[in-house]
Amino acid sequence: MTNNQKGLDFERKCYNKLIEVGFSNLRRTKNTDNGADIIGTYNGLTYVFQCKDHAKKHGNKGVQEVVAARHLYKANRCVVISSSGFTPSAIQLAKATNCILLTSSDFFEIHDFPPANYSLLFQEEVIVKDFDYDLVEEYDKIRKDLCRTPKLCELSKNLQYRIRKEYTNYGNFLTKIGDTKYSTKPSDEELQKEYLRVKSIIKKIPTLKDIKEHSSFPLNPFQQYPFTELQEECGDRPYIKRGATKEQLTDAYFALQKKLGHPPSIKEIDRDCQYKASYYRRLWGDMNAFFDSIGKTRTEAGLPRVYTKTDVILIYSLIKLLLSIVKESNDYEVNQTVLEQLTFKGKTLISPSIFSKKFGTWDNFVQYIHDKEIDSVFSKMLEQIKEQGGLFPQG
Repeated sequence: MTNNQKGLDFERKCYNKLIEVGFSNLRRTKNTDNGADIIGTYNGLTYVFQCKDHAKKHGNKGVQEVVAARHLYKANRCVVISSSGFTPSAIQLAKATNCILLTSSDFFEIHDFPPANYSLLFQEEVIVKDFDYDLVEEYDKIRKDLCRTPKLCELSKNLQYRIRKEYTNYGNFLTKIGDTKYSTKPSDEELQKEYLRVKSIIKKIPTLKDIKEHSSFPLNPFQQYPFTELQEECGDRPYIKRGATKEQLTDAYFALQKKLGHPPSIKEIDRDCQYKASYYRRLWGDMNAFFDSIGKTRTEAGLPRVYTKTDVILIYSLIKLLLSIVKESNDYEVNQTVLEQLTFKGKTLISPSIFSKKFGTWDNFVQYIHDKEIDSVFSKMLEQIKEQGGLFPQG
């Protein structure tokens, strides 16, 4: 039996016991519980129940949720039933929020509700009209959007004013509805929800850098989780697995190529592959070495060619030489505009931006050519070509 099935079975047993005790209008909330598993009426009072069948003692979370459900469903009383008992902090919070706590062994023995010997009975009855439900619902909407208890500054000015007016301060309000003050240490569940929220925003598997940029939580809790385990628990495969072999990385590359139907680009490797490109570089030194290991050139792998400074100078010089011959000029000027106009099948042969990337700016490249007297070298070559009858001499 799965944990979910086990929980539903426990909830069903609690439901049947409440019928036996004499509750009416009973209903189970199923998947949209909003903090309550069962709602029912007894002696004219409405109750909300949370039923917890866990191996460990139940903490504050169940109390907070059922107290919030009491407000949401406009109930008079709230109850948590646990198969394993409660932590001291949960008992303390229950006293402060008028929440009834029962172990399953006590609950299944009762014949009236609440039991006559129950020690945490209300000091005062919770009356529905005493609560501003519009205020609580507005607060609850913000909390759900953030997946955590909001800071006071994250509430609207109007909501802050109403909370102070009704409850004197934010702490009193949170205690009354069974919530806890904002903490910089979110729960595992909150971290998982936040991870998935960031994923939905950026439309890809988040990295720690993405989390830092888009999350409303600090980065430290994600790192302490640890992050790779968080990714796995959210259904994602971590980008980097320690101890991965070259064989595993190669298999991951070809698996992605098969999935995409073409050799993946570096961007696609970073976005969709089990391992980021940086991990390939770490094991092979650079991507070129990896492609060599699988018998592919960068071009065959669908990646743009990488030009060295020497490549760029030779290409420039060759273009200048050919254009000088074609245009019958002793020193035909090759600038960025000329390069942009040199196309083949609608594509630029070499982008002027490559020169800027290698030398900082186009002007830096021109200055480098001048300092090295490269133009004068090719001018001499041009003269020699002319003396020999041109590039393609007759006879």
